Amino acid sequence: MTSISSHRQFVSPVSKAERALLRDQLEQWIVRGRVLTAPAQLAGYDTDGLGYRIYRPDAVVIPADAEELTQLLENADQIGLPICFRGAGTSLSGGPVAAQGGVVVHLSAFRKIREIDVENAWCEVECGVTLNQLERALAPLGMFYPPDPSSGPVCTIGGNVAMNAGGAHCFRYGVTSQYILGVEAILGDGSVHRFGGPAGGRGAWREDWKRLMVGSEGTLAVFTRFWLRLLPCPKKVWTFRATFPDLETAERAIHRLSADESCPVAIELMDPRCVAMVENSPMAVGLPTDAFLILTEIDGLEALVNTRVDSIVDILKESGSDNVAYSDDPKERQRLWKARKVAGGLMGQISADFLVQDAVIPKRSLADVLELVYRESDAAGIPVVNVFHAGDGNLHPNFLFDSKTPGELEKVEQISKRLMKRVIEIDGTLSGEHGIGNDKTAYMPLVFGPDMMRLQLAVSKTFDSHSQLNPLKVFANRRFGESTIKCDSPDEIPQRDHRCFSHFLDPIDGILCVSVDAVVADVQDLAAPHRLRFPLGFDGMNSSLRTQTASTGYASASSRFGPYFDNIVGMNWKLPSGRVVRIGERVVKSTTGYDLLRFLLNAWHVWGDGPTKCPWGEPVDYVLRLRPDCEQTRTIVLTGDRPALHAAANRFRMSCWSHWFDSIDCVQSSFATTDFLRVAVNCSQRDWPVFEAAIRSIAQEWSLSFEVHDEQQINDDCPDFVVKTTPQHALKLAEKITQNFETATCVVLCANGVVHNYFDGLTPEKLTNSLRDLATFVEPSLQLVGGDWSSRHLSPDAPGPVEQSWLETLEREFSI
Repeated sequence: MTSISSHRQFVSPVSKAERALLRDQLEQWIVRGRVLTAPAQLAGYDTDGLGYRIYRPDAVVIPADAEELTQLLENADQIGLPICFRGAGTSLSGGPVAAQGGVVVHLSAFRKIREIDVENAWCEVECGVTLNQLERALAPLGMFYPPDPSSGPVCTIGGNVAMNAGGAHCFRYGVTSQYILGVEAILGDGSVHRFGGPAGGRGAWREDWKRLMVGSEGTLAVFTRFWLRLLPCPKKVWTFRATFPDLETAERAIHRLSADESCPVAIELMDPRCVAMVENSPMAVGLPTDAFLILTEIDGLEALVNTRVDSIVDILKESGSDNVAYSDDPKERQRLWKARKVAGGLMGQISADFLVQDAVIPKRSLADVLELVYRESDAAGIPVVNVFHAGDGNLHPNFLFDSKTPGELEKVEQISKRLMKRVIEIDGTLSGEHGIGNDKTAYMPLVFGPDMMRLQLAVSKTFDSHSQLNPLKVFANRRFGESTIKCDSPDEIPQRDHRCFSHFLDPIDGILCVSVDAVVADVQDLAAPHRLRFPLGFDGMNSSLRTQTASTGYASASSRFGPYFDNIVGMNWKLPSGRVVRIGERVVKSTTGYDLLRFLLNAWHVWGDGPTKCPWGEPVDYVLRLRPDCEQTRTIVLTGDRPALHAAANRFRMSCWSHWFDSIDCVQSSFATTDFLRVAVNCSQRDWPVFEAAIRSIAQEWSLSFEVHDEQQINDDCPDFVVKTTPQHALKLAEKITQNFETATCVVLCANGVVHNYFDGLTPEKLTNSLRDLATFVEPSLQLVGGDWSSRHLSPDAPGPVEQSWLETLEREFSI
């Protein structure tokens, strides 16, 4: 393995005279922006948040706009040097640095919030917008963007998307990839492409390429702007802080909180070393220095959240805490969070250098891994403090050292290597939110066997065949100037063997692996004894998971839990050769490599039983994310005239009740006399009156009839035709479809902007003709918003020449 210390400083071979020529060359394209080549200017760009690794670029350019950036990349061949992209430089993995020299492109000029559409819950922002800048713009509108990395005051959306960052509140709300509706990207040849848009579909493409772009760490393209999904702000937030005498009691609380019906938005853990560090500083908050500390938070509607405060306190106390503080007052809540928020800054003050590792493990292995961290660091004399996202097993051990002291950097390297080996042995992954950068490239063969390493590198070849964009990142063998990308593993890191998922159920992490031929009833039978459920599925019970995910990316419960590809965390995949490879993880959070999992799950094809067979292979097993089952599921059916139903549906989805309803579906038909709205709720008997009162209130406001069913009454089968658009457009489009197509029934998943279309009583020939007419009918409006349509009965349209070339590269690698 290449030593970390050997990369501590990279001195470019470009001479002073060559640098002057480079400046002249760059100023041909960067006219209104800036070109920096003086050593003093370059010094501000030679590292990122990792700090101790220094890579001096040959030049830094600050384009004034997208036109200059495009011209620069159009002439990348003339530059003949690596090109790296940089936002705020807060990366903790050595991402936005010139590891092989070359030109750093600083995107600080791209700082506009272009549009905020509250009714459709999206915004359009440029890549240099910071999280706090966006938060300030959204708050007066009652909306928020959930991903919240700790560096929110300065980190940029572009950097977050490049690394697929998360933050404390992603335990319930999810990471950045779950909020990216569209990406505008400029490839290394200067071509500008828009992948998706406000509707969050494929847009003009056959495949959903933005799934590979998110988390690609600047190795495939540079991002200039995004369309982001927004949520309604919660009306009430309660924050809890509790101390525990030992890890056993703290771990018990983490497991119980994770399974609780209150669905905490965050579950954070600080170890005694971290607590002591805070208490021995001017930022002390009065905590016992020998305790583990848990911070957790719940949010939602006041009437609902207030009923759950006592149960959270009971969980914390019954698990072993004798010191629980909690509040809903904003200032007091900030005080409760203070110890967690100041920890990172204190480490920077008390240590010359520190390395924040970032790995995700099954929660049942928490004690095992922390024991290894303590044992290894204590033996090496390297101080370590742990503060991390415990709810999803995302560890952040902080190793404190001085890179100028001989041998300390090498000790940290050895600890990291043993830690990463252990993480992979217990079925964890290398990164949950910081990315790989150049800090963990040597460990990638631990994750990917030979077949998967080839497929991962095929993604890089597809968009950047010469590895000119951000080389030596993500994969160590992506080196600019070499004609081929080798899949070899460093001698000290054995490449992962051919190990796929076996069928299992992990009730602590809520993860289940089953065959793709299982039906939802099979999954529920396995999950129910553990008070868990898989809410996404069609309750006809006859369609397999394979058929469901091939028919549509969404189910009714996607209103609350998102699409299928955010609820399938891994799979066994059979290649065209017949070999089976593992794609994805058994943990719910991963930023390790290119996201082939979501790309394949969202690809347009029917696996094995339709007119088009996927050229990349087919799934064999799924690893599903389960959810707590809260005693009972009830479906409320509201009926009335169409305008009133649409108004009520919009009221539901635009309030923070939408975080708690399993479904908000409007059903309308070309032949039925009455439309209706379905709202499904999974809750405890205690909370049901709160839900019922809220739904009755809206029903009365719009003069809708109200009927409660004690069992789930959503018995849809797989749709014949699926439309993905914006929420407002979905309701209007469904109305047009039912007016223009006989025998059509539309089920609108209101929160997702999805229309499931069903045609009854048609012969196969008439069905095919109707579906083709429907595709022609909806396509123009979808193109405008970056939406798409698909059908299990129709072959996809032929791709354009650019996309065809990308598909051929991938298909060639998958077929080997």
